[in-house]
Amino acid sequence: MSAGRFTHLVTFKEPTSTTDEAGQKSITYATAFTARVDALVLSSRKAEEYDQVQTGSDVVQMRMPFNRKVQVDWRVSWEGSDWDVRTTRDVDGRRRILEVTAERFGQ
Repeated sequence: MSAGRFTHLVTFKEPTSTTDEAGQKSITYATAFTARVDALVLSSRKAEEYDQVQTGSDVVQMRMPFNRKVQVDWRVSWEGSDWDVRTTRDVDGRRRILEVTAERFGQ
């Protein structure tokens, strides 16, 4: 995956907590920002290398310009589907490229 093309437009969503009239909390996701990324759907064998990813689920690896806001409890909307962010990693240790691994939500 090259680090310079960034051909896919995705929306990153952060969790927000709301309390209803009965006092029960619910979590919704609000748009934090959109960004262009490189995206690669991983094979199940490659996906097993990531700790929090279930085997048999759809997994995508995205690379984007570094952004320290992205957290593992966020979601990503990409190509009409929502994905749970499972890992984030500074690829080269220089805060230039962020690698985000996400699992399809609702599988």
